[in-house]
Amino acid sequence: MKPKKNERGAVAVEMALLLPVLLLILIGVIEFGRALNVQVSLTEAAREGARYAAVHYQEGGLNVSGKALAAAPSLSGLGVTVTDNAAGCAPGSNVTVTTNVSLPSMSGFLDAGFFGARGIFPLNMQGVGVMRCGG
Repeated sequence: MKPKKNERGAVAVEMALLLPVLLLILIGVIEFGRALNVQVSLTEAAREGARYAAVHYQEGGLNVSGKALAAAPSLSGLGVTVTDNAAGCAPGSNVTVTTNVSLPSMSGFLDAGFFGARGIFPLNMQGVGVMRCGG
């Protein structure tokens, strides 16, 4: 069967209409996966820092921040801040370690200013770990 002349270029038009939507979905999936990975890493780093502080609470000069960041190497280069209350850790009390990061967009499509005044990124993410001191 011969294609009609008036249907020439229909595939190119359909592709031009659908390609931006498909690319936006793909970029969204990649950004969501990265944000989920960073959130899991933040929580893991906070949990490891809290565990370290709870086990070694009697030692002076705990490096909770270093131990927490060493537990999540995927967070390197993101400017993670770690706060803890390990100095006041007594047996039977809880130590809390919090990790924070402001996650920028990888692609730039979802940043503030791209879709108007309010964007999705940067995401302010937080991970919290709580352990009982003295085990």
